[in-house]
Amino acid sequence: MSKPRVLQILSMYHPEGEKVLQAGAEVIRTDQFDISHLCEGVKDVVGLVLRAPAKITREVIDANPNLKVISGAGVGLDNIDVAYATEKGIPVLHAPSVNKVSTAEHAVMLIMALAKSVIPFHKNMSKGNYDSRMVIPTYELKGKKVGLIGFGNIAQEVAKRLKLGFEMDVTAWVREYKPEKHQFAHEIGVHISTDMEEVFSQSDFISLHIPLNEHTKHSINQRLLSKMKPSAFLVNTARGAVINHTHLYLALKEGLIAGAGLDVFDPEPPPKDLPLLSLPNVIVTPHVGGTTVECNYIMATTVATNVINVLNGKQPDFVANPEVLKSKIPE
Repeated sequence: MSKPRVLQILSMYHPEGEKVLQAGAEVIRTDQFDISHLCEGVKDVVGLVLRAPAKITREVIDANPNLKVISGAGVGLDNIDVAYATEKGIPVLHAPSVNKVSTAEHAVMLIMALAKSVIPFHKNMSKGNYDSRMVIPTYELKGKKVGLIGFGNIAQEVAKRLKLGFEMDVTAWVREYKPEKHQFAHEIGVHISTDMEEVFSQSDFISLHIPLNEHTKHSINQRLLSKMKPSAFLVNTARGAVINHTHLYLALKEGLIAGAGLDVFDPEPPPKDLPLLSLPNVIVTPHVGGTTVECNYIMATTVATNVINVLNGKQPDFVANPEVLKSKIPE
């Protein structure tokens, strides 16, 4: 019995995931991801696995009416037209939540690095300026107010570390109250708020944990940034496009906020001459918050196993549009 054919677009996050995929499917690998190339390459396969910056658009989906599964290589799905895949009855897979610890640790690291002026001290020490210790301020985290924008899996991990580990005053903004999140917040002493402007105005640190969609794109803008304290810091380990980068640049350059820690950008990779990258009060990392060795292994093997399961008529663990499976895979 021949194996189902799967088009793998770019590498997976860990080679063990590729081994799992190759064990259960005939894998065709490509590192080209322009739409015309993908429309051609998709014709002879029944499954797709991809990672950003590659995208699966409706044109790619329409190029093969026999597609049985599409999967991101990790957590995010903003590079896949999930709505159109759902319309066509194609399950879209990913590996949500598996990066929650890695990303939470990265967000906490950025908060600590900003509070302790790690980058300014490093730059001064590399020039032999030991006396920088007398002029560059650092801050304790204990008792400081943190506003988490969003309260999903990653934000909850951040909340635990900041509240229980550093004794910070943590408030989580949510769009609407949900009993399970409210209960978790109550158990660890986190406040819940539906007033985003109030959270921005009262916090010493803002950490973003919202998905990218039509409601959140560029939602962190001049209006919200202007509410922040001049001494406050902004951290983003979510998606770059939730921030209006022009507005953030101006707020940082003009000293309206103290600094920012950014792991994500719009677009990715960012242009080398992106003005934000030149500011002295910004710490940047290349979207590595959720890509620790441990997390990459779990993501890649989970994704590969899920894809093989669908192609074999089995129920996968993580499906973004589970409604399409009800008529295809028995309960």
